[in-house]
Parts: sequence; structure tokens; C-alpha cells
Amino acid sequence: MKNLIFILLTFISICSYGQSPRRVVKKLGSNPVFFIDSVNVLQSDLQKYNPEQIAAVTVFKDKEAINILGEEGKDGVVYIETIPFAKKRYWKFFSTKSSSYADLLPNFDSDSTVLYILNTKVLAEKGLEGNLASINDENFKEIRIIDKVTLEKEYGVTNKIYGILIVSDVPKNLYKGNKKF
Repeated sequence: MKNLIFILLTFISICSYGQSPRRVVKKLGSNPVFFIDSVNVLQSDLQKYNPEQIAAVTVFKDKEAINILGEEGKDGVVYIETIPFAKKRYWKFFSTKSSSYADLLPNFDSDSTVLYILNTKVLAEKGLEGNLASINDENFKEIRIIDKVTLEKEYGVTNKIYGILIVSDVPKNLYKGNKKF
């Protein structure tokens, strides 16, 4: 049980929407519903995942959770995305927004030669998936491809061939969103 609580707290602290993660956990009921990569899972299934595999956690509680699942969501809904799932999601989204992006990155695993820049902030290679996957039509503004020369001149980056500059508003209710965006 201690393992389960540790894993849940780790998930929620990675990327939780709304309030502070501790406050969110306290407001969940005794039997929340869990989804991993859009698949409803048992609470015991959480132990199968290493916290480093998690890109994002979204917690719905109260009326919002009931609106999603009906009475089954009365104790809360926890939606967890793994890194590959989040990566595939943002790749698909950005591919629809820019044919240049789609041409440069023909599949979601082909981005090892690019550097993502979000609102002028260079994103670390580890942990960017949750932030990029939180971008949607509501907050997205622009995507541009930056060549190697510009990437080196403006950002001092020499180990990547291209930069992907994403301009976006901060997603609503993103925990510490202003620091991430």
C-alpha cells in the first residue's frame, strides 16, 4: 500500500492540473478511477509503471469527474499519460498544424535531431512530453522550424540539426504552468 501511495504522489507531482498535488490527493475519494493512456485500469496496475515513464497526470474531482464518468467518477478520475503516448499525441497535433513539421518528423520517434523551444524557453530533452502534450487548439498559436545556424546563433545549441519553436498560451489549470510556459 505504501508503494501505491508513493507512486500516486509521484505521478501527481510530475504534472498535475489545478491546485497543488497534495491538496488534490486529499480531495480524492477512497476509490478514484484511473486511466493510463486512455485505458481504464485498476489501482493495482499503477505499480507496473516506473514514475520515470510518466509524462503527465491530470486529476479531475468533484463535479468535473462526475461529468466525465457519471456516478462512477464521484471519488475522482486520474488520467495518466506515459511518455510514448504523450509524444505520439503532440507529434500528431503539431503535424496537423505544420506541413514542414510533418515533413521533418515523419513519425513520433524521429525527433532525436531536433530541439523543442516553447515560448523562447529551451526544453530539456527529458520531461518535455507532458508540456508539449498539454498544447491544444485552445492555447496553440504558432509552430516554426529553425535551422541549425539560427539554432546555434540564437540559442547556443550545437548538437541539434533543427529547432522546433512552439508559441502557446499557458494551458488553463496547469500546475505551475507559468514556470513551464
